[in-house]
Formats: sequence, structure tokens, C-alpha cells
Amino acid sequence: MIKLIKIPKINDDCFLHFVENNKHIPFATKRVYYITQPNADLYRGKHAHYQNKQVIFCIQGKVKMVIDDGNKKEVVVLDKSEVGLFLDKMIWHEMHDMNKNTILLVFASKFYDENDYIRDYNDFLKIANTK
Repeated sequence: MIKLIKIPKINDDCFLHFVENNKHIPFATKRVYYITQPNADLYRGKHAHYQNKQVIFCIQGKVKMVIDDGNKKEVVVLDKSEVGLFLDKMIWHEMHDMNKNTILLVFASKFYDENDYIRDYNDFLKIANTK
């Protein structure tokens, strides 16, 4: 389930990272968003998508990603800005152990559509185990 994507990191007078559609990101990007200043007492995510695919980069700080396909759970820590996690459709994901300085950058294959979200874990398990 864990598929890490490494992007170029150019070291000049700073670090410059870049991503290219269908090269580093395995889909055409329709939406880009970022998460800043998370509440350290809470965890984020807690959902899956019917169709949307994503690549998540932790560009500052760290995040523990818990991913679940309905049969198996895996955990990966993202703490290098040049390494992203590919989340295919129908993968439950949660983001844990972030601090106030953590910044997540997300590339998504679909425009925002609330109907694409599965927000109840038990519903996700039923759907995932019938496919």
C-alpha cells in the first residue's frame, strides 16, 4: 500500500523542489491544497475517497500517516520534504503526531466534491470489503 514518491531536490543557495504532472505525480493534478498550523491534540484525515487520488508531502515538520485499505493498516512517517506518499482511491488515511509548524502539501486528481468522501470508518470497511 505504501508508495513513496521522491521528487528532485536542487541544492543551490537554497533547496528547490519541483513536481511535474504525470511524471512525479502519477496523475493530472486538478487541485492543490496545503494544511498549516494543525492542532497537535487532534488528528486529521479520517476519510477515504471513492475516486480521488492524492500525493501528500510534508514540506515542514513531520506527520505519521496511517493508511488502511480495509484489510491491512500500514504506517509511514513523512519527514523529508522531497518524499511524498501516494494515496490511491479507496484508501482510508489519517494524519497523526503533527506539531504547529507542520505543513502538508497535497496534490489531488479530482476537484473538491463532498460526495467523493467516505467519512465513516465502518461504512468504508463495508464498501472496501465488497469490492
